[in-house]
Amino acid sequence: MAITLNGIFKDKMVFQWGAEIRIFGSSDRPCAIRAALIKNGDEISSGTCNTEQDGSFLVCMEPVNEPGGPFEIKIFEDAVENRVIKDAYAGEVWLAAGGGNMEYPLVRSEFAKFLIPKIGNTEIRYYKVPSFGHMNKAQAKAEAESEWVDVNSETAGQMSAVAFYFARELESRIDTKIGIIQCCSTRSTIDNWQSVESLLTTKEGRQYISDFDDAASELTPDEYDEADAEYREKYRRYNEELQAILKEDPYITYPEADLKIGPAPWPAPIGHKSARHPGSVFECMILRVAPYTLRGVVFYQGEADTDGHQSEYGHVFKTMIKEWRDVFFDDHLPFIFCQLPMYISRDRKYMGYDDMSWPILREQQQIVAIDMPNVYMAVIVDCGEFNNLFPSNKKTPGDRMALLAEKFVYGFAKVDAVSPFIIDARRGEGVEISFGGDYLLLNLTTGFGPDDSGFEVAGEDGKFFPAEADVDFDGKTVLLSCPMVEFPSKVRYAFFSYGPTPLHAQNGLTVTPFQVRIDKDLGGI
Repeated sequence: MAITLNGIFKDKMVFQWGAEIRIFGSSDRPCAIRAALIKNGDEISSGTCNTEQDGSFLVCMEPVNEPGGPFEIKIFEDAVENRVIKDAYAGEVWLAAGGGNMEYPLVRSEFAKFLIPKIGNTEIRYYKVPSFGHMNKAQAKAEAESEWVDVNSETAGQMSAVAFYFARELESRIDTKIGIIQCCSTRSTIDNWQSVESLLTTKEGRQYISDFDDAASELTPDEYDEADAEYREKYRRYNEELQAILKEDPYITYPEADLKIGPAPWPAPIGHKSARHPGSVFECMILRVAPYTLRGVVFYQGEADTDGHQSEYGHVFKTMIKEWRDVFFDDHLPFIFCQLPMYISRDRKYMGYDDMSWPILREQQQIVAIDMPNVYMAVIVDCGEFNNLFPSNKKTPGDRMALLAEKFVYGFAKVDAVSPFIIDARRGEGVEISFGGDYLLLNLTTGFGPDDSGFEVAGEDGKFFPAEADVDFDGKTVLLSCPMVEFPSKVRYAFFSYGPTPLHAQNGLTVTPFQVRIDKDLGGI
């Protein structure tokens, strides 16, 4: 058999309606490839191509003008029928990508034991891209065995919890099949998600490569092999214990499991054969599903980048988005992502030490959302858990990304999706701050003292002090008082790794963290 389709082309696949249908794979010899879309025995559309010099091929077919199905997709090799894909549907296709918080399965998320039995049947299907950092026989085998899954009470548990809630919210507004392509690599850094060529275009990307090279060079090849074997054995034993407790309680959350068996072994040793090298996830996962036609991307990643790359993150994130739009053949591909929630480790909290890496990275994420067209940020700073990188509340991130999709991608009217954000800061007797966003009123939910307001004010010396906060009568302005600062020059809110986030809109959206200079007095121009 000459033709090998990429693993995503399986029975039950969902393809994007209203857009070009792309079928791709490889062949072990030169040949002509034809694909045909069939419904009720009639050919709806078709396309042909020849294999490239490297054996790859891409067949493009005309769009389907409305959602629906089922369809068959027949693949012909030199006019001989080679493959038939059955029960395919035209629907809404989203790539759900990111690290461990996007990968976090529904079954282990908050309230899963109450939710899953009530799911019933849905119009959601998902495909899980096998997670690998190298193209090898194991990757090929996993891709061959991968499949599209109908989401119901029996199958939903192993799906990404964030992606489930995202799709579930869309399902309530859109009458069509929803296809989720789940593409996750836990503990991945942003350089893993794009090509080395893309990283080389910026000095920040080159810094990621250089830092990986330096770390990988600390071990000789033999030392790395020994350390890697030891790490894999630790992980094998951990997984044995984890599977045992999951058998007893499949709904156990990550922190609950950690209390029983301890956290998963980490970090892994770094060497030039590491699975998480620059470009790894892009080469072994993203390129395995590109250029599958998408409606958009939902993305949740960045935790691992706070360990030394927080200041470079935004530049590298931008080049990643640009490259994904290139490889998916869509210069305007909607990209919706989660800003990082609150987090600090137990050790740092009790030492009273905050290196501010998390707020700096959140700020970098916000800059990307402001600077790039068709990029939208879901603010989830109110969702973090102390000493836990993997919060169990996955409904809030999924729902907030879905609201952004409904407003900006699908154009639904009267959708509150944009979290309140600062638009102005002025000096007076204290500081007066105005906010924009999709809301009517702001609420301070935990009191009004300086220690729990989340607000801090600094003078020209840059030293910040907690500020007392109050919402003005208009519901859109916050008044700050800080006797420790005579002439306020800077103000910030929720600008710490972990702390209070009491300012919310009446619709539940949380206020976007910020740090700004105060450049005018009240009544000034």
